[in-house]
Amino acid sequence: MPNAFAEPSTRRLLLMRHAKSDWSVGGLSDHERSLNARGRGDAPRMAQWLGEQTWIPDAVLSSTATRTRETISLMNNTWQFPVANVTYHESLYLASAESILNSIAACSLDASSLLVLGHNPGMSYLVSMLARERLEIPTAAIAIFDCVLSDWSQLTETTEVQLIQLIRPKAL
Repeated sequence: MPNAFAEPSTRRLLLMRHAKSDWSVGGLSDHERSLNARGRGDAPRMAQWLGEQTWIPDAVLSSTATRTRETISLMNNTWQFPVANVTYHESLYLASAESILNSIAACSLDASSLLVLGHNPGMSYLVSMLARERLEIPTAAIAIFDCVLSDWSQLTETTEVQLIQLIRPKAL
């Protein structure tokens, strides 16, 4: 439950699109698609980069899709101290930007750094909305924002945030 008397503090929001998925296996639903070889390589590289920046999140909100679960699992396996607080939400599967914001606001996590792992087009729309410029989020890309909030329930599309970094796997 958010604390109404909490002092605002700088919080870090990491918005990530899942790593590259495998389209070669027939008969699977979109929700069941796993990562391909490139995705299995990109997820740990992005995790390593976050570790080098000392930006490993305190908590993770993730879609329930197989490819998002695999992405965070590979990332957690890369970090010396894996994120223990990983929560999966069906509402993040193919969610709109507004639905992603609602999931963040409803999470009631006391985390100073939160990674949200989801899908396009919602993730690109949300990153663009918060950055106030059109940005594309390819697979495994991460947008890092700083914002001053008492808790995550205060995050809205009009919240003042600062885009710290947008990193794509191809840039590493």
